[in-house]
Amino acid sequence: MNFTVENAGTTIACREYAGPDVSPDAPALVCVHGACVDGTFFDGIACELSRNYRVIAYDRRGCGGSSDAADGSYDLAAQAADLQAVIEHVGAPANVLAHSAGTLVALELLRAEPHLVARAILHEPAVSAEGVGMGAAPVLLDMIAAGKVSRALRLFLGALGDLDPEAPGMTEAEAKHALRNGRCFMANEYGTNMTYAPDWERVRASKAVSAVFLGELSVDTPREAGTRAAAEYLDCPLVTIPGAHNGLRDRPVTAANAVRDVLER
Repeated sequence: MNFTVENAGTTIACREYAGPDVSPDAPALVCVHGACVDGTFFDGIACELSRNYRVIAYDRRGCGGSSDAADGSYDLAAQAADLQAVIEHVGAPANVLAHSAGTLVALELLRAEPHLVARAILHEPAVSAEGVGMGAAPVLLDMIAAGKVSRALRLFLGALGDLDPEAPGMTEAEAKHALRNGRCFMANEYGTNMTYAPDWERVRASKAVSAVFLGELSVDTPREAGTRAAAEYLDCPLVTIPGAHNGLRDRPVTAANAVRDVLER
């Protein structure tokens, strides 16, 4: 089922996945996607989890079927307010599953409005070993400032290096908005959100983060250090799951089982 939520003039496109045996009053599991994609990133795992949960995936502002930011703001306070609007629409408190740069949105909401989140799972948070954003490369910032956003996007994606041999090709749904999603992130988020410093103490005090996930194929990559640091800062379990950085998308069955294991403890 598709629906929209309004937040300060910005329209947020949402999809709900729920199996026939799932009560409409069951707590929601809201999925927050990362950079250069939209909510269709979660299609596979959402279908798996919909047997047990009311799963909501939404397109962050400027991505997928959502509108551009009405106020021109793409910072994490605005992004967290969008997530808050989605949760309040589907019923708070909700569980949250966030991936990569989407974890920064979840962390900001947990800092500002922790009562809205029952339990959260963060897959490979976009932070460094020092617990701050991964940083923005000056060469890419120069390209973006010069209007060469597509070129910066190609270099950014080339540096990610997802090496999962089981990763499927891009789906038609993903391809539909791929360029818009990528350009939106690079033009509006890369220079600011990637230097975000989470308030680890306040988020830890919420006790809402139940686990931090690390892909098995991300071990011994730069992502491992930041993911382990996040688990330590949040004093929560680090759970290794199959796949690489995009394991929530690429290995939906095993990823869904890992999510169930955490939520049903």
